[in-house]
Amino acid sequence: MKRPLALLASTLLATSATTMVSLAAPAGAQVNAPDADYRGYSTGSVAHVGVLGGVALGGGGLLGGLGGLLGGLGGLLGGQVADVELGFSGATVASKGTGGVTFGPGAAAGTVVNEYGQVVQPTLPNSGDANLRGDRSFGRGSSLEVGLLNSLPNDANQLILSGKARASAPPSTDLIRQEIGPIKLEGLAYASLLRGEAQARFRDDRNCAVGQPLSFGTGYAAAAQLLGSGGAANAPFTNSVLATTGSGPERQVSQSRSITQLIPQVDVNGRKIGDNFGLMTETRQTIAPVTLFAGLPTQITLEFLGEWVLRAVATGVGGAAGNYVFYGPGTVTPSTPVVRIISGLSPALGNVLEVTLQQLLGNTGLVIPLPGIAEIALGEDPRAIGGIANTAPTLGSDGTLAAGAVDVARVTLLDGSLLDVRLGHMEARAQVPVGGVQCRLPITKTADKQTVNAGDQFTYTVAVTNPFADCTLNNVRLVDTISVPAGVRYSIVGTNPQATSVAGGVITFNDIGAIAPNATRNVTITVQVAANSGGGLFTNTARATGTCATGTGQGSARIDVNTFGEVTVELPRAGGPAELPRTGITELPQTPAAAPRELPRTGGSTSTALFAGLLLGAAVLVRRAVRSTSAT
Repeated sequence: MKRPLALLASTLLATSATTMVSLAAPAGAQVNAPDADYRGYSTGSVAHVGVLGGVALGGGGLLGGLGGLLGGLGGLLGGQVADVELGFSGATVASKGTGGVTFGPGAAAGTVVNEYGQVVQPTLPNSGDANLRGDRSFGRGSSLEVGLLNSLPNDANQLILSGKARASAPPSTDLIRQEIGPIKLEGLAYASLLRGEAQARFRDDRNCAVGQPLSFGTGYAAAAQLLGSGGAANAPFTNSVLATTGSGPERQVSQSRSITQLIPQVDVNGRKIGDNFGLMTETRQTIAPVTLFAGLPTQITLEFLGEWVLRAVATGVGGAAGNYVFYGPGTVTPSTPVVRIISGLSPALGNVLEVTLQQLLGNTGLVIPLPGIAEIALGEDPRAIGGIANTAPTLGSDGTLAAGAVDVARVTLLDGSLLDVRLGHMEARAQVPVGGVQCRLPITKTADKQTVNAGDQFTYTVAVTNPFADCTLNNVRLVDTISVPAGVRYSIVGTNPQATSVAGGVITFNDIGAIAPNATRNVTITVQVAANSGGGLFTNTARATGTCATGTGQGSARIDVNTFGEVTVELPRAGGPAELPRTGITELPQTPAAAPRELPRTGGSTSTALFAGLLLGAAVLVRRAVRSTSAT
């Protein structure tokens, strides 16, 4: 059996190795969003039940024979005999396209597979599904999936209650929801409500979508039971192998929510370490009490405190602060019970065993044996994706990569040879370029005329957009600079709003006003071309700066982000003073370049030409007579 996996509380991060309190100066380089290659995924399953293949159950008797049969069948198929996913969520992003990203055991090109073989993201775009139209961000969510005799990797579970909610972008999608309940399938599953949700956003190739998830997926199940019997129609089972129920409605809901999001460059404690953006991939889970063998004398119930979080952040800033993996059950103290195990099976355990965070912290984790039935493994640190429990999360020294995986708890039944039950399984991976991602303010600039003459007026319109979805852009300063060649003369005759100053070709607006999330503010500048202006091209550059207090990876924490945008246009072209009307002979069209150009022909009719010839002949005769007289 693997070593137990990890639990790490946020209150202890400040003193742990994963806290990474040392700050590093931001890398000098950064990559503007259109050129940045950032990618990552997060995924989770509230409960995964796998009937293992390829491993025979030791011992004799009926269970031994059944284990050997199922193990041999699974080995023959190259996968699991059966699997159940309760509350399965996933979110991926690939700024250069998902077709260039492949991750996970046995993953096909352009797909993402989790460590136990379930497909998180299929190949995109998918021509067979009208909802899958893009290939840069993807979200998926399903409440309950059951598969039988599937090969791995697996994206073909035969029973998907409420369906899969899937979305990809661009273009950005609305919320996609699949929901059903109550539902009861005799012998298989019961739930009062099952819901899958997904949404994907990707603005375009040029701009960032910040302040909101690029993609997310949610798997939600209320009062779920698996593999049960008994009970009235549309009512819960009397007995079941696994049930997620508890006292009160808030204790009956299990949910997994996965997201990918661009966040400001901050360390694990929320301190600013750069002026650009990193990538956060995160899964959050709320786990209702899980009861194994519900309704039987041997039932075991596990209760989990609060919301469990796995978060990977890569900022592109070198050093210990530049990337991290956080894992924990929220804000609790070391002495707070984070897991309760309720069992009537073993007198040695008593009826209730409370496990505190202090008990979980240690190099070997916590293993609780239930002889002949199960073994429950709880641990401390997150580990490498696909690695055994003593491996460490993957952290790039240059701040460009962070990745890790965890199980809140893992239960193996019958010596681990028949069933593998993972509770709170989560994975997260984030990767960015060195220096992070530079998300500029989207700015556009237009002129209402393409060409102007001396004495004309024209107007520039500068549009500044707030790309943040969660904060108002404040202190928006705009500096507009006009440059022209020598001889071009002009003046600024109006601005809206009123400019703070106009000095030569520099028009400054100290504050054009706050801009709401995802809104745009327009500024106009009217230019008068002088009557004695020469011709030439106007070149105009507008640069805007502003501040937004946007969210980070630390829950409600927010940090001021200083951002800027710049745009240059070469418009309009001035033609100089209006030309006087031309007089004289109009030039004839030129003949093709290969032929010599003919001079304009003069003269009139044939008689006129004859008379001119006679005059020329007479002039020659007179000239000869004069020379002859001179000679005598």
